[in-house]
Amino acid sequence: GLGIGMCAMVSLLGGNAALAADADTTWKELGFKFSGAAEASYTQNFNNPNTNLNQLRIFDTQANSFVPQVAQFMVERPAAAGSATDRIGFRARVNFGAQSRFSRARTNYQPGTDNNELDVHELYAEYIVPIGNGLKIQAGKINTLIGYEVINSWENPNFSRSFTFGLAQAFTETGIRFTYPFTSWATAAVGLVNGWDNIEDNNRGKTVTWNLALTPIEMFGISFYGSYGNEQSNGNAGGGNAATVGCTLGNTGCDPTAKRMVMGSLITFKPTDKDTLVIEPYYGNEENASAAGFNGNSRNARWNALLAYYTHDFNDQMQPNALSLRVRGEIFEDAGGARTCYGGNNFNGGSNVCASSPAGGFTTAAPLFNTATGTGARQTLWEGTVTLQWKPAPSLITRAEFRYDKSDKNVFLRGGEATNNQQTLGFSVVYLF
Repeated sequence: GLGIGMCAMVSLLGGNAALAADADTTWKELGFKFSGAAEASYTQNFNNPNTNLNQLRIFDTQANSFVPQVAQFMVERPAAAGSATDRIGFRARVNFGAQSRFSRARTNYQPGTDNNELDVHELYAEYIVPIGNGLKIQAGKINTLIGYEVINSWENPNFSRSFTFGLAQAFTETGIRFTYPFTSWATAAVGLVNGWDNIEDNNRGKTVTWNLALTPIEMFGISFYGSYGNEQSNGNAGGGNAATVGCTLGNTGCDPTAKRMVMGSLITFKPTDKDTLVIEPYYGNEENASAAGFNGNSRNARWNALLAYYTHDFNDQMQPNALSLRVRGEIFEDAGGARTCYGGNNFNGGSNVCASSPAGGFTTAAPLFNTATGTGARQTLWEGTVTLQWKPAPSLITRAEFRYDKSDKNVFLRGGEATNNQQTLGFSVVYLF
């Protein structure tokens, strides 16, 4: 009896192993790929703000605190030229952790709350139409075409994100996108989407986004991106499908027919294999963004920025003990106070809190937010960031980063007093699998 039982157990174990091997083979044959990441961080604010907040930051908002930033899981099957089956693909990327409080799209089920740590980062299907060089069609929720930086820190040169990314750009787009490679060095993409970070459309209009990327030579590349469309809510989608209130003029105005337009460029120089310089000019304008006009003048909002990124790799980044230096400089002008100091945890995906704007959100007592005109702080921000990245192994990224923020207004906190600057030292560890 014991012999028979042992044989049965061995047979069962062997069968399970065979099933696992078959499943693994089938997974690979279908072209499925599974990957992910886990990130934790710590940020020290030398101003020691009594709110425990790093003002005007995105994702690294928690001052003097260890933070489990994100656990990310992604399943995808990239579409590729070939048979009819090869041309079909998809991506599903899900985030858990503190980062999800700010990366979640505005109309994603429970807007206005800051404790939801689940975010469906991307979810889309794609198909390559066999026309010419292959027309890729993607439908669903996708990372935006706008800007250089993205949600994931490890896909950016630096751990912290720029003011421009956190305060003046979309994170994701939900809709349809068409991408066509004209040549090996010229690719164009255009999308028709609900709007900036909208799972559900918050008005009856749609936004057009675009990107044209040119790399005529290996040492130089340039791309042109932008978006144009209706972004203000008609009052019935600001709180998801549950909202039933009408549209009334207030904080950011209320004109669902108003157009928001942004445009920018990424200019890339690679003088050597180890050095990369990226320059990003950026411009934004929105009609009727203020109920009473900015500073008593135009109701249109304007914001613009200039960013520069420099990366130097000391050795091969795909080998153990890879070391690199990353430097970012940025100037961001909020000409009317349309993008900064609004308070709240979900405006533009981030905290957007200033020294005189309490974390609770809007208030008539906050001199940097005027409820009569619907404007925040008219200011110019600039920052300098130096990041040292070390990869003990290709799948393990560690970063140490010093950042200096400055404004021409007292929007930061030193203890409990308003000041015009803040300095932080951040550390992050990312494991990729």
